[in-house]
Amino acid sequence: MLPPWQARFHWKDLPWQAISIGVGIGTLLYKTHKGEEMELRRNNLAYVNSQLSKLYGPLYGNRLANHKSYKEALQGHGNLVKFLQEAEKKWRDPKTRDEGARLLTRWRKFLFYVMHPLDLKAEEIIRDNAHLFEYGVEEADLFKNFIFHVNYEKLIVAKWQEKGEVIGNKEVLEEGDFSRERNGGKSDDETFQMHARVVHHVKETYEKLVERKKSLMREIEERGGH
Repeated sequence: MLPPWQARFHWKDLPWQAISIGVGIGTLLYKTHKGEEMELRRNNLAYVNSQLSKLYGPLYGNRLANHKSYKEALQGHGNLVKFLQEAEKKWRDPKTRDEGARLLTRWRKFLFYVMHPLDLKAEEIIRDNAHLFEYGVEEADLFKNFIFHVNYEKLIVAKWQEKGEVIGNKEVLEEGDFSRERNGGKSDDETFQMHARVVHHVKETYEKLVERKKSLMREIEERGGH
């Protein structure tokens, strides 16, 4: 028989009150941990909802509307440069000169009344919700380039207003009036690619966040956290 000081301790030797307290503490810690996990999921869900409702949802709808109306305004031409080239070609021909002028006027009306307001709204959405960016600096650079383009657009519209050409009703047109720089911003490939990247990025991020929201809601429901 072992001396008392060498006797092994066994949980059965504990009084039932101590065991009960230990079980209670363990249960409390477990529930606290589960509660913290649930609270974290709820917080994540609230953040995703904010991203969708304030930034990516409105911006996605805005860019889709912009893209659809832009395609319609081009009347089947591949891009604005081709549209303006066709308008200028008709304008140079005495037989179709008025038609060329009408095409240019049509585009400028579209930019002033449809596209520019949508771009201004997109800029507002981005500026007001930069804290909800999903990808941080990488995303900020893309949106910064878009806002730079919108600012260029503002200069174009301001010049139209200054010269009384808000809807493109200029009496005497000249060759430079058909350039993209006077009708929508820079005409380089980088600008075209930037617009495509913005649309793709917003669409992809929106769809990703929708799936994350569904997953979080499912996890909360499965754990009884309605």
